[in-house]
Amino acid sequence: MKNTYRIMPVEDSKRKSAYTKKVLESLPEWFGNKQALDDYVEKVKDLPYWAAFLNNDSCIGFFAAKTHYNYTGEILVCGILKEYQHIGIGKALYNAVEKYFSQNGCKFVIVKTLSDLVDFEPYARTRNFYKSVGFEPLITLTEMWDEANPCLIMLKTLV
Repeated sequence: MKNTYRIMPVEDSKRKSAYTKKVLESLPEWFGNKQALDDYVEKVKDLPYWAAFLNNDSCIGFFAAKTHYNYTGEILVCGILKEYQHIGIGKALYNAVEKYFSQNGCKFVIVKTLSDLVDFEPYARTRNFYKSVGFEPLITLTEMWDEANPCLIMLKTLV
């Protein structure tokens, strides 16, 4: 039987944190910094949040969103379990978030990721994913995180 998934908004803060912790801990190439992971687990509690659930109701991925100045949406954190990557779940989750941003008057969506100034294959895949859903590189900021981890801000215009 084929695995089917569904995208659902999640309101319960404890479930948001539990899903985030489960998914991010399974992705150490991206989320190996324990303090950053713990910060995300805490931050998602109060944010708009969508999760992908497999047919057995197991969370296999999520996106958490934030809005700045009432017109710029941000993908704060997201992750898909490795065994479910590259089958459309990330795009489906992103589409749910973009619809939310559009319905709430956002003109832009941003995401922060590791810059291509650092040659690290997992983040090359991350940047390619964002490009595939319409994001473009905007600016690299070496002072945002630190010199060894330059932050690339990517932008997508919605209107």
